[in-house]
Amino acid sequence: MDVSSAALNPILHYKLDPGEWGSSAPATAGTSVARVASHESANLQRFESKATKEGCYVVGKDLYLNLQKNGIYLAATSGHSSAITYCPKRAKQQEVNKQLGSLIDGKIRNYENKQVELDTMLKTAKNKADETIYESKLRQIKERKLLLQQKKMRLYTQVTLLFAQNLPIDPSTINVDLLV
Repeated sequence: MDVSSAALNPILHYKLDPGEWGSSAPATAGTSVARVASHESANLQRFESKATKEGCYVVGKDLYLNLQKNGIYLAATSGHSSAITYCPKRAKQQEVNKQLGSLIDGKIRNYENKQVELDTMLKTAKNKADETIYESKLRQIKERKLLLQQKKMRLYTQVTLLFAQNLPIDPSTINVDLLV
């Protein structure tokens, strides 16, 4: 029985994930483990480099090879790599946004309570004059709520820009004008 060398050491063809960097060049079953491992290792290095540029730290890495018998070799048919990062800048930004948001959200809740109260008063109004007053106040409350929500988004944008410029941010120094 004559077995060809191509059957003993077949050529494996690879396909990259969409948007993934690297070469999709084929490899023989005998060299596939080195080929896939080096590709996934390069992915990990790229993840680390990107994290460092963003001011983040890599706190965990994982590299997985899918191995199957192919010919006479245990070949790597695919691989997967991932990195877990911690970004103190993002964590600080989320903390600042949370503190600022809670101030504004508290005021918005007050407006919502007032809105419910005015809705009830409007429904139980005895005359047209009272209805007009309640409708006017209700409109004002809705406008104030909308202005506060817009102010919240502007503050979040400002905080994001400050963090992007690597400026130190203390939430207590940010003036949040809730007089709307």
